[in-house]
Amino acid sequence: MPIEDRYDNLDYVNGTILIVTDDIDINIVLSGVFALNGFKCFKCTSAEEALETLEHINAVDSMLIDGKIAADRGAMIIVKSKTKKPSIKIVVVANNDSAKTRVLDYGADDFMLKPVSAEVLTNRVITQLAKRQR
Repeated sequence: MPIEDRYDNLDYVNGTILIVTDDIDINIVLSGVFALNGFKCFKCTSAEEALETLEHINAVDSMLIDGKIAADRGAMIIVKSKTKKPSIKIVVVANNDSAKTRVLDYGADDFMLKPVSAEVLTNRVITQLAKRQR
């Protein structure tokens, strides 16, 4: 099961996000950034762990897929996540654009190339969630 960050003094105005990256340091930093921007964060380090998390935690609004997982397992995670929860918003961040067309065709809502600032990343996720509410 993923580690759930608990920031009792924060207001989760932007919902929940599942952060999926094989780099533990990036996972910790991203969860802190998203928590400070109004998200309740769940962290996973594999595609399988992310799918298991979606089975157990029904209230996931958005997912960020990063790094090697995006390149190797991104399409599988996207298809299975969208099948389980069609309203989930998925943003993929990768080192190159070789998988861009594939992950977008499989249902990712946005694709970004690294490097990307934390501010831009959180704004893109918030924008995707706002589209869902229209």
